[in-house]
Amino acid sequence: MDNYDNTLTYTSSPVGLAVGAGGAITGGNDGDNYTITATNTDGCATDSAPFAFDAGTQLGFNISTNVQHETCWESTDGAVSVDVDTSDLPLTVQLNSMQPIVFASNSFNIDDLPSGNYNMTIIDSSGCQSNTAFEILPGGPNLGATVEPIYSCDSGLPSNGIAVTLFDTSIANDVLYALDTTNPNDFVISPDFENISAGNHTLSIMHNNGCLLEIPFAIDDIAPLSLVLTNVNINEITATVSGGTPTYTYFFDDNLGTSSNTFTIDRSGTFVVRVVDGYGCETSESITMNLIEITIPNFFTPNNDGQNDFWKPRNMELFPNIQTFIFDRYGRKLKIMGQLDSGWDGQYQSQAMPSGDYWYIVELNDGSGREFVGHFTLYR
Repeated sequence: MDNYDNTLTYTSSPVGLAVGAGGAITGGNDGDNYTITATNTDGCATDSAPFAFDAGTQLGFNISTNVQHETCWESTDGAVSVDVDTSDLPLTVQLNSMQPIVFASNSFNIDDLPSGNYNMTIIDSSGCQSNTAFEILPGGPNLGATVEPIYSCDSGLPSNGIAVTLFDTSIANDVLYALDTTNPNDFVISPDFENISAGNHTLSIMHNNGCLLEIPFAIDDIAPLSLVLTNVNINEITATVSGGTPTYTYFFDDNLGTSSNTFTIDRSGTFVVRVVDGYGCETSESITMNLIEITIPNFFTPNNDGQNDFWKPRNMELFPNIQTFIFDRYGRKLKIMGQLDSGWDGQYQSQAMPSGDYWYIVELNDGSGREFVGHFTLYR
C-alpha cells in the first residue's frame, strides 16, 4: 500500500476502523489485529494490509527525522533534519503552533529551535498527511539567574550594585561574569559590580564549557538628595526635598523623625533640618528664624476718642488659625475673635459693659500647642 487518496474506499476486518483522507486511522482498540482493504471506485483494483492497531497509526508516507539538541542552555540552536518518502511536492509543514512552512524538496531542515517537545504534521500536494513527534533537549547547564539592582548610599551620595542568584547553585564555581560585554577577557569571578550607570544593561554569565547567557536588567536614575528650607508661614519651617528616593524622613533639630516636612518653632535661633531618603542617603541644611509673638494689651478705653477704643492681641493677623475668647468675671463668653477681627468694642448684645476686669484665652493653633491666658481692664 504505497499511496492512498480520495479515489479509494477503505474497509476493515473486523469492522470498526475509520480511515480519513489524510490517512489517520481511528476507532480501533490498542493491540487488536486488523486488515485494511482499499478498493478503487470501480471495484476492480484492491489492496489489503494486516496490522496491529495503535492509536495514531497513519496510512500515509514515511517521515524520518534527525534531531540536533541545543548546544547550550537556552541557546535556541536546536534543529531537525527531515526526510519524506512522498513524491507529491511541495510539502506543507506545521510544527506545533508555528506558521506553516512550505518546502519544495523531500529533505529539509528546520533550525533555531528552542528545547521542548514538538509535533510535526506534513501534508503533500495530494492532500495526504503524516504526523511525527520529536524532542529537543536543553544543552549544557542551566545558566539562568535573577539579577536584582541593590541601591544604597555612599558618603551621602546614591550608589548601587547587583545581587545575582543562580538558578542552579551547583555551577557557582564553574562560571564567570561580565557587565555589558561578551569579550572573554572582560569576565571576572564574582559579579560585584558597583556604581553602575543608570539605564539598561546586560549581565553575561559564561560557563567553563564555553556556553554563554546574557541577562538584561535596568538601573534607576537617582539624583543626589537636595534640601531647601524656607519660611512660608509664620514661625514655620518648610523643608522641600528633591532627588533621592522616597519615602523621606525629616528631623527638625533634636526632634524625632517625621514624615511631615513642616515644623513650627517656639524660639528664635538657628535650626538644623536633616532629611533621610528611602535608601538611607541623607543631607542637612540650617535656617535662622526669629520667633514672632503676639502681644496682649492689659487695658482699653472704648470711649470713641480714637485711642484704645478696641481690645485685641497685637500681631494676631499673622496667625491664620488664631482664636481669642473673652469672658466676664462670671465666666460668660462675651466675644470670639479670629485672625482678621477688628477687636472687642466693650459691648455685649449691643449693651456697653461696665468698667472692670475681663479675662481672655488666646489659642494660636499654629502647631506649637501654645495658648495664653490672662486678664485686662476696661476703663470708661
